[in-house]
Amino acid sequence: MSNNNAFFELVKDDEEINDEYVYFEELVENEDPASISLCTLSAINWGNFKEPHEMAKACSLAVRGLDALLSYQNYPVLAARMATEGRRPIGIGIINFAYWLAKNDLTYTDPKSLPEVDRWAQYWSYYLIKASADLAREVGACPKSNETKYGDGILPIDTYKPEVDELVAPKEYVDWASLRKQLRETGIRNSTLMAIMPAETSAQIANATNGVEPPRSYVSIKQSKDGVLKQVVPEFRRLKNKYELLWDQKSPEGYLKIMAVLQKYIDQAISVNTSYNPKFYEDDKIPMSEMLKHLVMYYKYGGKTLYYFNTMDGAGEIDVDKMNKEHAVEQVVHDDADCDSCKL
Repeated sequence: MSNNNAFFELVKDDEEINDEYVYFEELVENEDPASISLCTLSAINWGNFKEPHEMAKACSLAVRGLDALLSYQNYPVLAARMATEGRRPIGIGIINFAYWLAKNDLTYTDPKSLPEVDRWAQYWSYYLIKASADLAREVGACPKSNETKYGDGILPIDTYKPEVDELVAPKEYVDWASLRKQLRETGIRNSTLMAIMPAETSAQIANATNGVEPPRSYVSIKQSKDGVLKQVVPEFRRLKNKYELLWDQKSPEGYLKIMAVLQKYIDQAISVNTSYNPKFYEDDKIPMSEMLKHLVMYYKYGGKTLYYFNTMDGAGEIDVDKMNKEHAVEQVVHDDADCDSCKL
């Protein structure tokens, strides 16, 4: 019996989804079952740790918590349940990255930041994969583990584009060899483990900077259907001169290189944004050649997906050196476009 048929044997008697069973059973016979992917997300706050090895427990709890949620939650349609139970995909990202850079005297545009980003990302990736491999040993691998690279003991660092080594010389900080061996023996509990999501609303709750993005200003007023919130970057008074704001960057090149280094350790593509401040270009016009240069550069270093193209319009950004009450009230970011699936 195939894995797909085995799933249907488990769920076909479920009254809530029985009406869908006949339709999906026909698809299964052709080995072409419908699937719907779900976002089951969390994030590790890098700003809460002094050294990367301190993330071990947080990474393990995140993996175990989300994996338990997959078994606990209800599924609206059979296609979603099938895809989730077969692959048990989760996505654990990063928040407060800009604060982490600032507190460590690093910036998005300084190449000296890249080795430290590489070191922390390596620990973060290792702990997430190790937690899922340990779960596979304890309660079993996901049924489709054999269809993943993890099931063959192949890690994200085994398939990255070697050109990224031009940015950071490869150096192992963790025991990848033992992890590969364990995966070949136990398989993986979760077919995907990492996702770099915006974490817009979640970051607000944690008073963290958004995901891996540079802050647009030290103080923002954000408006959504849930209300209006004024948010200040963490440790503003102490670190004001350490933060590198988005629109102070002359190009997205430094940010793109950081994303390429992160991608080396991530099992899914990062949806990367590019941002340009027209004031740094002649006649306030961004040349197409500049954009294409960054696109090709990002691809060269292993980048997979470019997402939003941003240009400065000043919306929602407050100059704290000139801020007054009237000005603060007027500067509002409408956050209604935030993806509900990307909220913790």
